[in-house]
Amino acid sequence: MPGRLHGPITFREQHDMKTRRQLAAFLAAIAAPSLVARAQAAECGPVGGDTVCIPAPDHAGAGLDRAPRRDDDSRRGYGVGDLWQASGRAWRAVSVAPGDARWENVAVRLPGDAFGSHTVFAGGPMRLVSGYAGPALDIETVSAGQTVTTTLAIGGDGRLDGAALQHALSARDPGTFANVVRVYDQSGHGNHLAATPGQHVVHIGAVRVGGIDTLSWGEENGAGGFVLPAGLKVAADGFFFGTTGTYASSNSGNAAVPVPVLFGAAGSGKEFKAFMGSYTLDGFVHVADTRSPDLRTDMVVTSSPAATGVAASPGGYTLQAGNARATLPGMLPGGTLSGGYIGYNADGGPWFVQGRNTGQWTGIVIADHAPAAAETQAFAASAAVAGDYMPQLRDVFVAIGDSRTEGFRVHDGRNWPYLMQRFARYQSYDFAVSGATTRQMLDMLPAAETVARGAARKVAVVFGGYNDHLPAYNISAADTVRNLTRIVSRLKAAGYTVAIIDEAQTNGSPRAAVHDAIAKGAIGADITIDPFAAGQPLANVLDHETWDPDTTHPNQAGHEIMAKYVWDRIGTLFSK
Repeated sequence: MPGRLHGPITFREQHDMKTRRQLAAFLAAIAAPSLVARAQAAECGPVGGDTVCIPAPDHAGAGLDRAPRRDDDSRRGYGVGDLWQASGRAWRAVSVAPGDARWENVAVRLPGDAFGSHTVFAGGPMRLVSGYAGPALDIETVSAGQTVTTTLAIGGDGRLDGAALQHALSARDPGTFANVVRVYDQSGHGNHLAATPGQHVVHIGAVRVGGIDTLSWGEENGAGGFVLPAGLKVAADGFFFGTTGTYASSNSGNAAVPVPVLFGAAGSGKEFKAFMGSYTLDGFVHVADTRSPDLRTDMVVTSSPAATGVAASPGGYTLQAGNARATLPGMLPGGTLSGGYIGYNADGGPWFVQGRNTGQWTGIVIADHAPAAAETQAFAASAAVAGDYMPQLRDVFVAIGDSRTEGFRVHDGRNWPYLMQRFARYQSYDFAVSGATTRQMLDMLPAAETVARGAARKVAVVFGGYNDHLPAYNISAADTVRNLTRIVSRLKAAGYTVAIIDEAQTNGSPRAAVHDAIAKGAIGADITIDPFAAGQPLANVLDHETWDPDTTHPNQAGHEIMAKYVWDRIGTLFSK
């Protein structure tokens, strides 16, 4: 698998000032007039330094930044119960009869209010409980070599103290981060979260979603998260865990699976986990409980801004991500789960191996009972209004690939598919996995086919093949081409317009075979993208301004270039 064979490099090497200057010049030269500036407009608020902000403005949402109409019906892919948000108002579909859809206004408060007194934790960089004013986060920065702890509060206006955050960010030493070491509980129960001991990897100031700062994880952040206090108890057959914001990946990480939540004592056999992709790299959400270490659901988590959650009741699990919903029925075991972890898997079992979380979360909410449907709907609607989410979006983008798309060696989930969300609003899914071969990429297709159902315009980008030649796999170049051909064929059968990215110039990659097959039309993609050809911006893998020293992975500047380069070649598909 690319990258893990090499030692880590520093953030300074990837993000020195020369890189920033050259990247800015490149973007200015190739961008359509004011595209990047327009994409980071009012919804993001002031952005400084290395902060990335998504999504694009509402008007880039395929004309759906409006109230729903009677023709927003089943023919357009909507179902009863679907949510719609525009201009700070929310509606829910009560009928989607063709030509006669009915959408009712939904009253909203804040996400943590949805479960009333059963909300036992609500915390993050935004106000989640009505009326809350007080500490939100403790962060650590390093200034002049000394660790500085700053408490960021939510003021009476309901906003995080942005001035204090910006002061901490501007005073930190170059190449360092603002690490979140404590998340205060806004519910009044005192269930504050502490960073995992010795693994302070969750950042703030790196990513904003809808203008709100996030708690951000990523491959290069390392494994870590937060510890749930032992006094936080939920019934194994009655709880809710939800997040607001984004997940940069919809699948597994490198040789591991991200675990957004673990309830109970890790490794005890009496625990609950939710995780992505599993060892099959299939892109679906899986759960583990006392019955089984791996139960696949039909849920696929979007990388676009959304309210995401899992609820347990005696009859099984219910999952949601935006307007996507799935159930996993079955009688759940009873008992109480005490404590646990957020964004981290403590037991390090063979299918988990300390997987890196992929979240960029504006909030976390936990409830200690089996919620009614009205409560989980209120959570989703309140989150959509608070964060300006557009669950009604029907256009879909999927990425199928390996570490160069998943974001290996990249902090805070800022991979190129994630960065593309600055240019338009659509439902984005990144199924790429570090280390994946083209054989394993085939296993990502059922998830891609799932999210295509009921979608409007569908675009897929395929980029993989390098790992096939590694000794652990020894897949021939001919088989690589055959697998890519099968991937493209199935995606097209699911209704996608498919773009394939040619192989990079990395030593050992099957570029010659893949390039020849593309040129002859053998793979059958609709669009060819080649940022690695001579004269193109990523042609030279020895250029450390855009490539990691391993010559295999684009660094952060390289991902910025990839995002713009790919968008320039597929973006018009979302406007036809």
